[in-house]
Amino acid sequence: MTEPKSTLLIVDDEPVIRQHLRQILQNKYNLSFATSGAMALEAAETIKPDLILLDIMMPEMDGYETCAKLKANPAASSIPVIFISILTETDEKINAFKSGAVDYVCKPFQSDEVIARIDTHLKLYNLQRHLENRVEEEVNKRRLEEQMLIQQSKMAAMGEMIGAIAHQWKQPLNTLGLVMQDVADAFNAGELDAGYLKEFTAQGMGLINLMAATVDDFQSFLRPSKQIDIFNVTETFYEVVKLFSNLLKSVAIEVQINTPQTRRIYTTGYRNELKQVILNLINNSRDAIISARRKGVDIDYGVIAVDIEAAAEKVVISISDNGGGIDNKVIDKLFDAYVSTKGEGGMGIGLYMSKAIIEGKMNGKIAASNIEGGAQFTIELPLSTP
Repeated sequence: MTEPKSTLLIVDDEPVIRQHLRQILQNKYNLSFATSGAMALEAAETIKPDLILLDIMMPEMDGYETCAKLKANPAASSIPVIFISILTETDEKINAFKSGAVDYVCKPFQSDEVIARIDTHLKLYNLQRHLENRVEEEVNKRRLEEQMLIQQSKMAAMGEMIGAIAHQWKQPLNTLGLVMQDVADAFNAGELDAGYLKEFTAQGMGLINLMAATVDDFQSFLRPSKQIDIFNVTETFYEVVKLFSNLLKSVAIEVQINTPQTRRIYTTGYRNELKQVILNLINNSRDAIISARRKGVDIDYGVIAVDIEAAAEKVVISISDNGGGIDNKVIDKLFDAYVSTKGEGGMGIGLYMSKAIIEGKMNGKIAASNIEGGAQFTIELPLSTP
């Protein structure tokens, strides 16, 4: 199966030169012709040639201007241009290359030389297109994988939210059930008067409002930040811990936030995205503590310690736990996609997304290490002044 012929656009206002080039090139390439710079610009977009042979001395628009306009046009900028001209001065050749040409052939020319130069630049052009296509395919592949990871991360976060909401609602729902049962008892006892109904309504609405506020809090947590903002890092940690503290206490784990006397430590970035990172790291520590207990490690009470300080124009955050530490086999690639510390029980996207947010969107750094009895994650963010 023969390869398709490359298409050449020959731009020259002299009929003799066009005919001569036709004779030596027509058996090897598909040929199109233009007799002016304006025609060449139009033909480059409609024909989309693989290479252009361009004369310099043409009326109205010379070859230099034509080449410069071709290179300024995104639809034609990548097409290689070879000048064929009677001009032999060095300055003319320099101007040709400055205008965007890839080669320069002087008239009168040798047929073999012209073909050799055309073939060389076609090979280079095809190689460039192949590489660009490969790069585009790889970029599209990575973008699709990134979108899948983001979606998986969102689904994992939704799972955490649902679990936390269910836990937060458990007590008020139980209380609401008891209040409803009491109505029946009050009716049977003849105590169902206006005062009782008023108290019942107030108590019931209080519980409903509490549950509604819980949903609002979690809804706000899941909503992506629309713009970069200056926000209080310490308060952001307290907001996350408040939402999940009851769920953590149910498995005997406490989050301890240690800060300087002032909580006024600010950074610039996406607040809700940082909350996602905080949740990922807290969940990672929680799972490590639970896993260590299952393996027989004596951890009566799990501790996740958060230290926040400002130092050298940076916010330095350390999140450590007593969950036994990270396996040395994975610690060096911990932030890679689909690498999990939880074996088959984890998707390996939480830490990957955390790194993408901290380093890609927050202009910060994130690292992991083992400490005595557990693991430590360190985040550095730019320090800001409100």
